Amino acid sequence: MPLTIFSRRGRVLLRGSKLSWTFVNMETFKPKIDFLWVIDYRPFFVFIFSFNVLLAFTATLSNTLILIALHKVSSIHPPTKFLLRCLAISDFCVGVIAQPLFAAFLMGIASGNWPILDFTLNFLNFFFCGFSLTTAAAISVDRLLALLLGLRYRHTITLRRVRCLVVCLLLVVIAMSFVYSLSSRGIANSAGFVLVITSLFFSVFSYSKIFLKLRQHQAQVRRQHVGYEQARQANGGGIPMNIERYKKIVYTIAWVQLALVLCYFPMFIFLGLAMATNWYRKVSIFYVCASTVVYFNSTLNPILFCWKIPEVRQAVKTTVKQIRCFSS
Repeated sequence: MPLTIFSRRGRVLLRGSKLSWTFVNMETFKPKIDFLWVIDYRPFFVFIFSFNVLLAFTATLSNTLILIALHKVSSIHPPTKFLLRCLAISDFCVGVIAQPLFAAFLMGIASGNWPILDFTLNFLNFFFCGFSLTTAAAISVDRLLALLLGLRYRHTITLRRVRCLVVCLLLVVIAMSFVYSLSSRGIANSAGFVLVITSLFFSVFSYSKIFLKLRQHQAQVRRQHVGYEQARQANGGGIPMNIERYKKIVYTIAWVQLALVLCYFPMFIFLGLAMATNWYRKVSIFYVCASTVVYFNSTLNPILFCWKIPEVRQAVKTTVKQIRCFSS
């Protein structure tokens, strides 16, 4: 009966007097298993596991408060508020579903049973993260249309049309999630890379147009020293009526976009390396750290909402006070 001995370099098969070495080939077996870092860096593994459990709790609690606050706030245009709700719901699901599964996945790495959760975690990660990316891109396009359409925005961008858009985004992300989960690593990494690049392109393009348009508007107001109506006519009727309120919401979403880019950047590097060099270690320390940073975005978004939107901040404070009074 052959005896198999596992080592860092691969596995050794002993058959009688014949000694044969069989190493795990990364190009044949994908993803390549690399969970020995759990043994080598056990304190760091405990920290990552505990940190993910903490982030799951904070993401769930904070996004629950944001959803309650958005329900109370009436000053935000309904289509924009609906998109913000979708982003908060996606972050809430990350805290309730995806991140606890990721914590279980980490425990599976330690016990060697991680492939059991592999498919489910792949699908949910791509779905929730992909939906967050596409929703953030949709919010940036919504702000650009609000600037370009001006007074026609409320009649053109209706809640029904935005809901149809969100349904289409959901169907696209679900289809790509199945592709990411069931396909080979090359196709899966390409799907993730395309989704990230497309979402970032729409976001960057929209905000570039927004800031250029706002600078043109401010320059015309300073140069002409005229009232709002003449400045609006000079811009083709494209500047919204309440420009200061518009600036506040635009800067808020810009902060959310910046946080999203920073949190997704390590995973973007990971996918780029996987595509360029055919290097892919599913349970490597790099992958685990990059995933943790992505999950951190679900906790960071509610903080930005409270920080940059006064109405949401006040609604959250009121909700917390009501909860404390009810509990006491």
